[in-house]
Amino acid sequence: MEVSNDIKRKFDIINALSKVERPTLSYLQHETDIPESTLKRQLAAIRACFGMRILFVREPDGNRGAVGYYILADWGVIDRDEFFKFYIKSMV
Repeated sequence: MEVSNDIKRKFDIINALSKVERPTLSYLQHETDIPESTLKRQLAAIRACFGMRILFVREPDGNRGAVGYYILADWGVIDRDEFFKFYIKSMV
């Protein structure tokens, strides 16, 4: 099955989010090879398109800015188990 580059990027991000407990933006960039600015846009699109709850938790170090990690709190309309079956078979 042919998958568009946009969907592949979204699925790569979802996969990376689900691999570790506290994925940072740097971790996602390293795992997906997607630039950080594009990652931020894609995360917003994933939330909107799939109804996923992806939270950003700021580190309580006192500094302002985007130091923190993401939590994949709800898979929205995506069935988690089916996603991994499809991803392993089609995307890798």
